[in-house]
Amino acid sequence: MISWYRELPFNLRWSIILIAGVFFLLVCEQSYWWRVREEYMFGFLALPFAIYVFHERLPQIKETLHYSPTHSSQPIWIPWVAGLGFAGASVAVGLGALINFEQGHSQPSSFLFSLSFPILLFSSILLFAGGYSSKKLLPLRERWKIICLLAFPSLVWVLSTPILSFIEKKISLFLLRQVVTVVFFVFDALGLFIEQRGSTLVLPKGVVGVADACSGIRSLMACLFAGSFLGAIFLRRIWRKILFIFMACLLAFIFNIFRSLFLTFWAYRNGPDTIAGSVHDFTGFAVLGLTALCLLGLIPLLETRDFEQPPLGD
Repeated sequence: MISWYRELPFNLRWSIILIAGVFFLLVCEQSYWWRVREEYMFGFLALPFAIYVFHERLPQIKETLHYSPTHSSQPIWIPWVAGLGFAGASVAVGLGALINFEQGHSQPSSFLFSLSFPILLFSSILLFAGGYSSKKLLPLRERWKIICLLAFPSLVWVLSTPILSFIEKKISLFLLRQVVTVVFFVFDALGLFIEQRGSTLVLPKGVVGVADACSGIRSLMACLFAGSFLGAIFLRRIWRKILFIFMACLLAFIFNIFRSLFLTFWAYRNGPDTIAGSVHDFTGFAVLGLTALCLLGLIPLLETRDFEQPPLGD
C-alpha cells in the first residue's frame, strides 16, 4: 500500500493526507451522535461498510491509475469548478473545526465535515489524479470513473450525520401531515369514529398524539442508508442504483403508514396507553426489517447481471 501511494502524483499524495485528516475528524464527530441519538445508531455500520466497498473497488481504482495518460482536452470550466470546490471545502472544514472547538459537538460542525469530505475527494481527483509516475492528468473519463467508484465510501457520511434541525423539522412535519391524513381517511372511510385536531387523533377510548418520531423520518434515514449500501454492492448501473434508493425511501414511507394504521387500530381497541413501550418499538423495528426484505427481493429484478460492463460505483 505504501509503495502504491508513493507512485501517485505529488499533489495527489498531499491532498490524500488532507482528506485523511478530514476523514478522522468526520468519524470522531459523527461517532458522538451515533452514541447519543438512538435513531442514528446505524451510523456505526458506516465505517465498516465504507471500508468494505472501498476494498472491493480498490483493484479497479489501481487499474484505472495504471491507464497511460495522454494529452486529452477537457472543458475549461472543470479545473475552475474543481478548484473552487476544493478551496470552499477546505474553508468549510476550518469553520467546522472552529465551531467544534468553541461549542463542542454540534450538528453544524458534523454537517460541514460530512459535506466537505466528498467535495475535497472529488475535487482532488479532478485536479490532481494522474497515472503512476507521471505528471500528466488522467483523461477526464478515467477520473470520472474513479469518482464513481468512490461515491459510496465518500457520500455515505452525509446519511449517517444528523440533519440540520430546521431541515429535519420541515421533513418531519411534511411526513407527519401525510401520516395523519392517511390514518384519518382510512378510519373515516371504514365508518369508525375519529376526529382530527392538528397532529392529534381523537378516538373513542382517548386521544392519540402523532409525535415527530411517528412521522417516519427515523426509518426513512435508516432505510436510505441500507438502500445505498445494498445498491452499491449489488447493482452495477447508476440509474438502477438511483431507482433502488428511491424505492428504499418509498417502501419506508409506505410501511410507516401501515405501522401508524396498526398502532391507531390498536389504540382504538385497547386504549391509547397500550401502544407505548414494546408495541411501539416492535413496529418500528418491523418497518426496518420489512423494508430490508423487500429491498433484497428487488435486487434480482433490477440486476440483469451484465458483467461485460464494469461497475461505475454509485
